[in-house]
Amino acid sequence: MNNYSNIAIFPLKSIILPGGQFPLRIFERRYLDMIKECLKTNLGFVIALTKQDAEYISSVHEYGCYVEIVDWSQLDGGLLGITVEGKKIVSLNNYKLDESNLLKGDAKEVDLGIDYLIPQKYQILSKFYRKIYPEIKAYIFHNKSKYNDANWIGFRLIECLPIEISDKADLISTHEPLERLEKILHIVKRIYPQELNVLD
Repeated sequence: MNNYSNIAIFPLKSIILPGGQFPLRIFERRYLDMIKECLKTNLGFVIALTKQDAEYISSVHEYGCYVEIVDWSQLDGGLLGITVEGKKIVSLNNYKLDESNLLKGDAKEVDLGIDYLIPQKYQILSKFYRKIYPEIKAYIFHNKSKYNDANWIGFRLIECLPIEISDKADLISTHEPLERLEKILHIVKRIYPQELNVLD
């Protein structure tokens, strides 16, 4: 289990989780410096969900994801394009803004346990994700598919479901994969009842 002290934290309104990848366009000076430092030292950073109605850059939910940069390119206008991959769920504490206005804190890796095979009850969620993936993969994608892994499918759906940030944070803080899938199933049934009926 890894602990990271004084690691850079990138607050966002969206999240990537272990096994997922997504592209980011970096333009603020503090984050350009953060990415350059990560590339130089071959280290990652943490993406955390920002709390709504709070100070955007300094108030985040307790659980985030340690990510590593897997691709980068210089874009026009001084922008930096990067692709990050989620590696580990971490819990955050002791975080504050440093002198360059970058959020930094301590992160502790959360044990995800073994890979659970998805029980029959939740197979519908795997089918659902397979169905929507072609429509979303332009902006959130993955390298290796694990459609029978309960953690993996839960993470993929948390990333892409159009739900409140606080609901995503609750799902990430649910460490038991089948309990997480149960919560996700309720959400998907509520938002996409017709799509689920077609898959059943």
